Amino acid sequence: MRPLFKATDAFLRARLRARGYTTEHVSTRHGQVHLLRAKGDGLHPPLVVLHGLAAAGHFYENVFDPMRPFVRSVIAPDLPGHGKSPLPHHAHPGDLADAIGEALASRIDEPAIFFGNSLGGAAAIRIASQRPALVRGLFLVAPGGAPMPRAEREQFVKRFDLATHDDALGFVDGLFAERHPFRHVLAWGTRQKFARPETRALLARFDESAFLRPADLAALTMPVHVVWGGADGILPAEHLAFFRAHLPAHARIEVVHHYGHTPQMDHPRELHLRLRRFVERVASERVRTSEPVIVSA
Repeated sequence: MRPLFKATDAFLRARLRARGYTTEHVSTRHGQVHLLRAKGDGLHPPLVVLHGLAAAGHFYENVFDPMRPFVRSVIAPDLPGHGKSPLPHHAHPGDLADAIGEALASRIDEPAIFFGNSLGGAAAIRIASQRPALVRGLFLVAPGGAPMPRAEREQFVKRFDLATHDDALGFVDGLFAERHPFRHVLAWGTRQKFARPETRALLARFDESAFLRPADLAALTMPVHVVWGGADGILPAEHLAFFRAHLPAHARIEVVHHYGHTPQMDHPRELHLRLRRFVERVASERVRTSEPVIVSA
């Protein structure tokens, strides 16, 4: 079954190359970082898309490709230990954002709007707090990185131990608000991805260094829009409470009740419209300091 997984992955990459996407590896202090990128046809700032755990940049095609008509370029990196970015022996989850930030700093010549989902959301926040000159705005979908007590952290990491197909089915069901019609296929693919040595190594190194600090959120001066699924079965509600408590006053938090953890998979058109509106607003406005905005949909 692994050859089938590799063949599918190669097909997805080839399809993007046929659409004008290029790839390169960029050297950083944390090893090589693979970038997938393409020119856009729009006038808005570049869009950087950061993926979740065990995924890769090209899996988010339905996020970045529909945005090409509206932005000057799109870039989808592979986080270290994912896709075609190798995992250095010393790397911890907290190092992933450093590698991406360093790679992007050498390849983009203007601040970009960052889309980050799950692990990619935590990475986007770290980059924005450490390298604010790179970031024009943050659009975060179910961002990870909220602190957890040790016992909770250990239970959370165990969720990724997909020893059986039923374990994988349970995990996949947690990604969506409703059972996906191809849940068995997705469960097979998810189990394959979480069994990769690089993924297992990152999970084994998951400690306090992987957490965001309140100061990381307070430092965000650019526009921030968080989309949180009301039916998210992966991240507990306490994680949303962390972002509500520590994001700056100008940040907007939108709870969408019919979204799960990965709305880009089951509600791609809706999410595209939300992202497009955010990009258009950021391109035309400065940050407005106001009371925190929390809405439900």
